[in-house]
Amino acid sequence: MTGLKKFLYRYFIYPLILLTAHLAALFNKTIREALKGRYQSVKELKAFPKTEKPVVYFHAASLGEFEHIRPLIYYLGQSHQVVVTFFSPSGYNHAKKQFEDERHFYLPFDFYGLWLKIFKALQPEMMIISKHDIWANQIMAAAESGVPSYLVNASLSAKSSRLNPLYRSFYRPVYQKLSAIFTISEEDRQRFEKNFDVRNVKVVGDTKFDQVIIRKEQAKDKTLLPGQWVKDQLVIALGSIWPEDYRPLSEPLQRLMQEFDFLKILFVPHQPHEDFLKRIESDFGKFGTQRFTEQKTLYGQRCLIVNVVGILADLYQYAGIAYVGGSFKQGIHNVMEAAVYGIPVLYGPMHENSYEATQLIKERAAYVVRRETDAYSILKRLIEDENFRRHSGRKVQDFVTRHTGATQRILRELGFELGENSIVK
Repeated sequence: MTGLKKFLYRYFIYPLILLTAHLAALFNKTIREALKGRYQSVKELKAFPKTEKPVVYFHAASLGEFEHIRPLIYYLGQSHQVVVTFFSPSGYNHAKKQFEDERHFYLPFDFYGLWLKIFKALQPEMMIISKHDIWANQIMAAAESGVPSYLVNASLSAKSSRLNPLYRSFYRPVYQKLSAIFTISEEDRQRFEKNFDVRNVKVVGDTKFDQVIIRKEQAKDKTLLPGQWVKDQLVIALGSIWPEDYRPLSEPLQRLMQEFDFLKILFVPHQPHEDFLKRIESDFGKFGTQRFTEQKTLYGQRCLIVNVVGILADLYQYAGIAYVGGSFKQGIHNVMEAAVYGIPVLYGPMHENSYEATQLIKERAAYVVRRETDAYSILKRLIEDENFRRHSGRKVQDFVTRHTGATQRILRELGFELGENSIVK
């Protein structure tokens, strides 16, 4: 990064971003919470106590990126003190509740001098960034402090905004300061090398695949639904759906529920707002609906509406077919959480943000719903034809199996090895 670009970013661009955030915080509770957390993080990280174990520092933008690197956190956490920072409240709030043996913080403000002080206090053995959330002063300060930095699960689609000439010009020297970039595909490697003139790029795959296998193993010990409710029934799970996903599915599903009395539906809204829950209850009330938090009274109802968050990945174990949401709104959510169970997977047209979703379509291992007629015809065939349903599920399962192992490859690049009894190989 040239001296002029450094000067502009450190003293004009980033301070302006921060000023805008503070003004927005006056009207937005989420932004206000995040800023308050950042001020607290600055104090705590600058005074970080010495630990018996060496520190490994992870950064994830939000909950999704954090979940994807859980295999790395799990294995490195056996020998290191894990410190994780988050850009958004979703990841921070979830991690604070679930993983007490780790230290979690909001991402501090991106000031160069501040990062030098934080790295001096933490003295991390390495910094691992999940997927894409790169901050210029953080990376530059890590390099100045002698802290190796790695970008994992890195992807760069042909339509990415990061290919904008202005972004490329500014961030090219930042990417070049990273010790290594571990991409999920060969196409991503080529784009990073071509657009950012980096040579320290290696294709290792995506730890997301390893995480869903670990999560699947852990789910075996969890009982979230009554066994009697799913026994001898075919359950369709609508995972992380928005109202935009619900619209083309509602009518077809009601028709199918009338045609097949062994069919049950698990509704899992991405955001369980009351108005959305009531809409589902109104449309499907004739089949019997019950909310997850009231399932003690679950008996003959054929529709279960999940009004809590954070358990979707474990709920897929009860499904025979899955629709993955987000793909009629802003981009598809995690397809692999459903695919790992070897069940047919459907989703909408907006799925190009997901490498695995696009690959599943190329391999004809998943199905795209674009309108109500698609939803009805695809689901009807999957319900009626058990052999077709099983074949579709096997193709999805095979895709997941072929893409595991990124955790092992990354750890080897970092100088570590998984034990013989590890879940992920």
